Amino acid sequence: MPGERYFAVRDRLSELLGWIGDLASEVALETEPDHPQPVLNQPVLIAAVGEINAGKSSLLNALVGEELCPVSALPLTSEVRLYRHGEDVDNAVQPLLHECRRSLDYLRNFDLLDTPGTNAKYEGHREIAEPFLEHADLVLVVFTAENPWTAATWDVVSKLSPEALSRTAIVVQRIDLKENQDIPIILGHMRDLSLKRAGLVLPIFPVAARLGLEMKQSASPDPKKWVASRLSDLEHYISERICESYDRRQVLHDAWHHAARTLRRLDQKFETQRRGMEDDTWFLSNIEHEMEVQRDAALEAAPSALAEVMDRYRAEVDAVVRLLKMRLGWWRSLSRLFTGDASAAEIESSFAARMQETATGFGRDDAGRLVDACAAHWETVRPRVIERMGFEPGPCAIAGDAREGVLAKFVARLEKAVPRALAALRLRGVLDPLLRRRNSQLKTLVGLGLCFTLAAGVLGTLGQQHLALLLLFAAMGVFALAVVTSFVTRLSVAAGYRERLLAGAATFAEGLKADHGEAIRFLFRDHSLSLIKVRRQLAEEKAALQPRMERANSLYIALKSVELDL
Repeated sequence: MPGERYFAVRDRLSELLGWIGDLASEVALETEPDHPQPVLNQPVLIAAVGEINAGKSSLLNALVGEELCPVSALPLTSEVRLYRHGEDVDNAVQPLLHECRRSLDYLRNFDLLDTPGTNAKYEGHREIAEPFLEHADLVLVVFTAENPWTAATWDVVSKLSPEALSRTAIVVQRIDLKENQDIPIILGHMRDLSLKRAGLVLPIFPVAARLGLEMKQSASPDPKKWVASRLSDLEHYISERICESYDRRQVLHDAWHHAARTLRRLDQKFETQRRGMEDDTWFLSNIEHEMEVQRDAALEAAPSALAEVMDRYRAEVDAVVRLLKMRLGWWRSLSRLFTGDASAAEIESSFAARMQETATGFGRDDAGRLVDACAAHWETVRPRVIERMGFEPGPCAIAGDAREGVLAKFVARLEKAVPRALAALRLRGVLDPLLRRRNSQLKTLVGLGLCFTLAAGVLGTLGQQHLALLLLFAAMGVFALAVVTSFVTRLSVAAGYRERLLAGAATFAEGLKADHGEAIRFLFRDHSLSLIKVRRQLAEEKAALQPRMERANSLYIALKSVELDL
């Protein structure tokens, strides 16, 4: 096919423009109204003019290599026919202008204009053909070797503009019907006529179109017959005209510069995006640093916060001691002398339960305070993210609906530490020996009082009234002593237990310290998830940018290779 080198470069450049356009659309690169993309797929227009039966249609068929135009010994072309690529259909654009679509590969790159004879009797076809001739990439003026001096055709040539003449060539058809010694004479005659009628010697090509078509369609073409057709000389000329056409080369250069300019703009956009992402990364790291500072401040303030645990601990100690005093009252103590005393275990269980409640209450209050502080900080972050990165980062990850879950996790970690903190106090079994010793003293006194009473009753029965009264008074004294002992030991036991419990306040708070710090860290870790949408957005942008930059670089390299062909 003529112009293969040009069409290869054009198609490659068109492909690159398409890929570059896809990339530009993908990244929403703004268009440049002042620099529209050149149209590359404009086919080359070849127009054939000549007298009736000069062989115009046969020549076009030979160039295509197919029976495109109808050919007959009788005149068949009665209107101007423009052959273009497409589904097989003929459309009458005007009464004397038909657009004929054919699905031939040759027509992807060439539009072919077949005209009625210059000496035809049809009126109006010359007016229709003239604009095409003026704008055609190549005008082939066809003469037959039997009659190369037809005046009607030369009249058409003489009316062409200088620009059109610069794109015009003479084709002497059916040269195979002449003897070889006649061909130089015919060509010399044609040069003289060209100089006389056109003012310059136009390129002249003798061809045998039918023979050339036969060789193209033959399964085993004869090289000698192909040379005899001389069609290759004309096709080589067409290729040179296409490849050397200033207008078409300019279109290729304009397209190349458009592609290069678009790639430069893409590079600038990608560089701006890359720098913006670096700034966004720095911006995000600053926010993360703010969260870390807030977390570290919370960890530093943890001992002060745990001082509240000690206050609550002391309050619970007072409540437990009051409960202990109630259980050590005289009447209750007396009744337990006979039923058994489980006060130590009950008091210890009550204290453990109260400490669990203390940890729970403190945990909820402390977590709530931290969540509120984080939510307040996030409200300062959101507008900065929107302003800097242009999208809504969403609510704080530990506030709103997530608040209760965060508080529950915080409390659960503190509750887990309570048994260990209580174990560190070593209070289990402390109260039991004190109560056993007290109960032993009371049992001794009550037992002695009962013995005196019983002895007084026996002596009274035996009539020893004075001695009986004496023992009775002794019994009453013993019971009074038991009451006093109960009261004194009650205060002593309660005071001792209270002192022991209060001494463990710092130990209890220290036992919660590690888990409290861990709970704070987990809370701020959950708070950092507030940035997950921001991190994901930034990661997606980075992930999308890198392959786009690589694509742009590949396209630039491919474009440079096309530049060498240009």
